[in-house]
Amino acid sequence: MQHTQVSTQPITDIQFNGLHWIEASAGTGKTYTLSSLMVRILLEKHLPNQVIATTFTRKAAAELKSRIRLRLQETYKMFDTCRELDEQQVLALAQSESDPLYAFVLKQFSTRIAYACERLKLVIDQLDELFVGTLDSFSQKLLREFSFESGKIEVANISDDSRKYIVELIHDVLREWIQQQDQALVDVLVSSKRLQGASTFVDLVEQRLNFTSAELVAPPTSSIDHQHFQTAIASLSALSQAQWQSLAEYYIEGGSYATQFNGIKFKNGRFQRIFMQSLPQLVNHLQQLGANSYFSADLAEAKDDLSVLIKNVDAQQVFKKATPVEVQNAFYQHPCIVTLQQVFNALQQYESGLDEVSMQLKFHIAAQVKIRLPQRLQQQGETTFSEQIRSLAEALNAENGQDFARFIHARFPLILVDEFQDTNQDQDDMLARIWRHPSRVQQGCMIMVGDRKQAIYGFRGGDMLTFLKAHQDVFSQQGRLYNLIHNHRSVAPLVEVVDALFQRQMDFGEEVYYTPVQAGSRPHPALIDHGQENPTPLRWIMLEDKEREAEQVAWKIRDLLNQGIQGQLYFAEKTANRALQSDDIAVLSKNHHGLDQVQSALEFLGIAYHRPAKKSVFIGSLAQDVAALLAAIRQPHDEAKVRRALLSRLLGFDVAKLRALEQQTDGLSRYIADFEQFREMWLVQGFLATWQALFSHFHVWENVVAQPSRDNERVIVNLRHLSELLSRHSRQHAGVHHLSQWYMQQLNEAGQREWELERRLSNAAGVQLLTIHQSKGLEFKVVFLLGADKKFQDAQSAFNFSSQQQQDPKTGQVQEQRILAVNQKQYISEQALAQHQSRALAEHHRLWYVALTRASYRVYAMLQDQKAQSTTGLAFWRGQLPEQFQHAYSQQEMCLTSRPPALKIEQSQILPLYAKQQPTQRFYPRGKTSFSALAQHLSRQQIQDAMVAAELQRLPADDEVHVNVQLLHPEPVGHAEALSWIQAQFPMGALAGNCIHELFEQIDFHDKSQWPLIIHRRFKNDYQSLWQALVEKYNQTFTDPESAEDELIKWIMQWLEQVLATPLDAGFQLNQLQPNTYLSEFPFYMALADQRFAVQRIHQLFTEYGIHMPRFNEANAVRYLNGSIDLVFFDGQRYHIADYKSNFLGTSYADYTEEAIQHSMTYASYWLQAALYLVALHRYLKVNLEDYQIERDLGGASYLYVRGMNTQPEQGYMYWQPESEFILRLDAILGDQRAQCAGS
Repeated sequence: MQHTQVSTQPITDIQFNGLHWIEASAGTGKTYTLSSLMVRILLEKHLPNQVIATTFTRKAAAELKSRIRLRLQETYKMFDTCRELDEQQVLALAQSESDPLYAFVLKQFSTRIAYACERLKLVIDQLDELFVGTLDSFSQKLLREFSFESGKIEVANISDDSRKYIVELIHDVLREWIQQQDQALVDVLVSSKRLQGASTFVDLVEQRLNFTSAELVAPPTSSIDHQHFQTAIASLSALSQAQWQSLAEYYIEGGSYATQFNGIKFKNGRFQRIFMQSLPQLVNHLQQLGANSYFSADLAEAKDDLSVLIKNVDAQQVFKKATPVEVQNAFYQHPCIVTLQQVFNALQQYESGLDEVSMQLKFHIAAQVKIRLPQRLQQQGETTFSEQIRSLAEALNAENGQDFARFIHARFPLILVDEFQDTNQDQDDMLARIWRHPSRVQQGCMIMVGDRKQAIYGFRGGDMLTFLKAHQDVFSQQGRLYNLIHNHRSVAPLVEVVDALFQRQMDFGEEVYYTPVQAGSRPHPALIDHGQENPTPLRWIMLEDKEREAEQVAWKIRDLLNQGIQGQLYFAEKTANRALQSDDIAVLSKNHHGLDQVQSALEFLGIAYHRPAKKSVFIGSLAQDVAALLAAIRQPHDEAKVRRALLSRLLGFDVAKLRALEQQTDGLSRYIADFEQFREMWLVQGFLATWQALFSHFHVWENVVAQPSRDNERVIVNLRHLSELLSRHSRQHAGVHHLSQWYMQQLNEAGQREWELERRLSNAAGVQLLTIHQSKGLEFKVVFLLGADKKFQDAQSAFNFSSQQQQDPKTGQVQEQRILAVNQKQYISEQALAQHQSRALAEHHRLWYVALTRASYRVYAMLQDQKAQSTTGLAFWRGQLPEQFQHAYSQQEMCLTSRPPALKIEQSQILPLYAKQQPTQRFYPRGKTSFSALAQHLSRQQIQDAMVAAELQRLPADDEVHVNVQLLHPEPVGHAEALSWIQAQFPMGALAGNCIHELFEQIDFHDKSQWPLIIHRRFKNDYQSLWQALVEKYNQTFTDPESAEDELIKWIMQWLEQVLATPLDAGFQLNQLQPNTYLSEFPFYMALADQRFAVQRIHQLFTEYGIHMPRFNEANAVRYLNGSIDLVFFDGQRYHIADYKSNFLGTSYADYTEEAIQHSMTYASYWLQAALYLVALHRYLKVNLEDYQIERDLGGASYLYVRGMNTQPEQGYMYWQPESEFILRLDAILGDQRAQCAGS
């Protein structure tokens, strides 16, 4: 399709309505463009929760969202610097700006800079609401948020192993099919290897599930006569040795006609072998083992020989042309030859019938599993991403589907789809029904971004036909086209030479055409090679022996590294020259076999390399050793299991050491007792505590690295990975038996689930070894391409892919439809076979485009076609002599004739490292606690007793309790002075307490000018319900409602002033504090002992010092204590803490005496809170205060019951300074004083 106008700058040209198609060639700054577009979208039109951005992988989605956030922050900073500029200055800045996004938005918002700043600030604050993910996760989001509209209200978890359900269904379908067949046919299918286990059909089914929208053509029906097969075998078995020996004159050496056979058709003595070996072997085998043994692999060569004979008999080409006719006729008409001819033609027909049955079986399995899989998943309460996409498509196709689509479109009017070339038909159908429906195209916006030249995931369901149909749909609805034509990835010479190469053949196949590109503006440090800057970046190496390709690559890599060491090959970076390193080099191959060979060659040369792992952590000896350890814990009295655990790498025993142990009196029994102890510990403390204790007891980490080995780090990482998985699943599989059972199941079903794949090592540096598919989206400085001109061979596919014109039953339009057929070539039309071959070859061209565009500085293409016959791989563009590609930036490089020596980098002086001593105790990461949580450890009966004694009312606040003091002080109190109206009427509860805390946190103790504004904002923004309650009480008491706000704010200010002016210990007042002498809301995390938390010992300590509180329950699991101290201040001599309490104790100031507050602190356990906070302050000062002395520097705790404070001494507060010994003893009980309190 021709487009009248193509933009090359979508960042500035795009308008966010309608359909937009961005073609982004490799290295053209796609992520930069998308993040810039997203800034415009969020600045100009939509909020984050109205926008969707999808891409192909979760990793790419995370990178895109990170780049969007960074771009937004940069744009905000740019606008923020323009706040003081006038319109003309902003426009002038826009004119000089090189960043196209900045230039555009500055011009657009030149008169609204403040608005742009506030809008961007809002967008950044709400950016977590922006959905950036895969299309699969987006479909999950839609079904979850629109479950009612979609009709999919059942809850289903994403299966992490749908493959097991596929295997189960194949078993079911296969079993049903076999039961319906004649047993003789089943036996023959098994004997001929046409019917094998269920696992042989898994790839077939998975490929069908990747192309569910394609039509699967049913194979022709077959009628197979098993009796005819038995008759033919019987005829063959009946042949006697005398019958074929009567032809001896034709095949024995010296026979009358032994030299007359066609030597071209029967090479290397084949004619003689047929009669002297193959035919006797075949007949004897059938006579001894029966008809079904005809399909035995032992007879393969014999059957092949006889097949050649019969083929030439049928064509009458057994003899030379000069052989007399009567001699030939005598052979062709001999009874033995006639029988063989009849038998083998019958057997060939029978085998064709078996092939047809095999095709029908594959078709049946593929069709049935596709139907049954959703049902099986639903029964298990599970689903897959693919099934969710199909469920979404079904909902959109249903009777009310367009209503559902409108709901989604209204919620998300704009969608940006990255890597659009990799979408499958189901995904595109979903997108088209929502955002490309003709009635909604102009009401929203859909931006499709991709590069058809990089569509290389056909094996995952990607189909160029889907892409082309979407392309046609977009431009039939006035879609706009954009091309990114500047390659920013590679240096200019490499861009130029690769562009020239691709322009030699711009038609890649499947309507994919190359678009010329230019070098971008991104700066690259020059690669200096022997004084030249980026010389000849495209280099061809013709191998003399293709079997030595890996060796030549490894030698060349060492040669490059040597040049780097010698200072001849380096990057001229701004700070300093940097030699080429192994990390800068990548080796790409179409398959894993080539990488295996290069890996071996690099290992031989001692060159570091990294190869991405696709191996399950459950595979290997380490996983078996962990299973042995679990088995020993589960059954500690089973000596065999204990011995196996001891012989594992984890415990470090070998056979000799185990035998020596068993010679000791208590040798094995000691370990049995240990495992019994750990089993009991598991029952009490759970898996993780037991696992860590076991590792510490047996020195597991030391054992696994006791011997120098290349795999030590891999073992450590995998062991931590396995421990993490066990810990995570111990919550669902409680107990040693259930967890061990789950673990053994994983060993037996190890697969490719993402969470079980081996993790990357920390030292995963060196030459990168990847397949071309793995390298997509990555960038390397120097790239070696293996087999760059190797002949293309289509991998054996389960299906043949073709297409045909079909009419859409809904729209009536004629469209290309993908057609699948079980891949048996003899039953597929020549046209369909040609289409399949053309599709595979086109994807092969795209694969090599991806390979050649990974490098930023240099490419080495390894060639092996000495005969200059290849037309695939890079030879598709390079061509052959005399029209071979020539360019100033391209050169032919000779193979190395010898292995380069290993040069070493001159080592600078190595400074010694001193490690801290390994701690003997470790933290339990089981949990954390706080004072409020500890207070909940009061037993239920004790809380009830306290409530009966004092009508204790527990409100939502964790640490504020309001007590009826009439029951605490039953004697009359006389005419005591009543609280002020605001102190008595201020609401109670957690919300009120939080409000008081925030006011004290935000006001300046000296400057009262801002107090009214702070009080007003607090109530208006966060505590409107409190304010309304206060206003209502005011109106009930006073008759002037219009003055309520002013009066209430004035009274609250007076109340705060009274609190700050009340004399505390030694007459000190809080209003004397300078801003640099106190901290409000001082948070801390305090480490506790790596052992059982001794709550009762704390209780005993308080009792010793005459402080009585209700007993606590046990709290064994906590390992950290966290909290926030309301106020930490320095009075000029010591550091103190203060805690504001809004607890309501009564209506008069007499209810807030020191004695009353002591009662309140006892019932609410505030003594414990004060002691813990003082210990936290003690630990903090010990770390941060030079020459700290507890007696001199640590003060006490003031508990300020603010309702009862009225500037009078000893009124409304309680000051407590425990003895230093008390603080030190409590600190010791809490434990682990090496890990000090972390405050701020």
